[in-house]
Amino acid sequence: MIRVAIVEDERDVQKALCGLCERYTNESGESLNARTFDNAVTFLTDYKSDFDLVFLDIEMPYLDGMTAAGKLRELDPYVLIVFVTNMQQYAIKGYAVNALDFIIKPINYFGFSTLMSKVRRVLSAKEGKEIVISANGSIRRIPVTRISYIEVARHRLTYHTEEGTLETWGNLNDVENELSCELFSRCNACYLVNLRYVSGIKGDDVILSDGEKLRISHLKRKAFVADVAAYLGRRR
Repeated sequence: MIRVAIVEDERDVQKALCGLCERYTNESGESLNARTFDNAVTFLTDYKSDFDLVFLDIEMPYLDGMTAAGKLRELDPYVLIVFVTNMQQYAIKGYAVNALDFIIKPINYFGFSTLMSKVRRVLSAKEGKEIVISANGSIRRIPVTRISYIEVARHRLTYHTEEGTLETWGNLNDVENELSCELFSRCNACYLVNLRYVSGIKGDDVILSDGEKLRISHLKRKAFVADVAAYLGRRR
């Protein structure tokens, strides 16, 4: 199922996009679960990163689509954005917010179907699962492939990602159980390491791809080294 947000102030366009989603579901077998919003302010309020695809009208009251897209990217760097517009030249600006594409009103089924084929390819190409983290006063969706390691200190979890760090409260054992099938391993009681980012082991340290060193505890060493060796073996 692809979770779709339609952010459009024109009711007839909303209805048309919902109809296209329904038709595409019936003809392709890929379920599109669409939810509509009359304006970007309502859409962004209490945004919870629970959409895969956002159709975003460029010309709307209160907050225009380009500005809304910039704010959306601050909340969710990974959701797919498709601009809906009357004029093609406006959509070119969408590259600044990493928009996937744009569609021109009035929207026809052929164009919509072609776009959805592209959306499905992009979504299927995403590596691994995603997790949702409540951190820094917002809810963020992060692909696990972008997390290098997670550390805990007094029940405070810090997710080290390619985009920076995210802090929240929690239990590292619970995170380890959630990511057990995603090639993470504990090098000590404080660190859960993404094996994709391990470049080597030297002495009592694991060396990450960015050069950072994390201490390997005596208690965890045997299991961690075995996990690293097994992962590297599968990559050959």
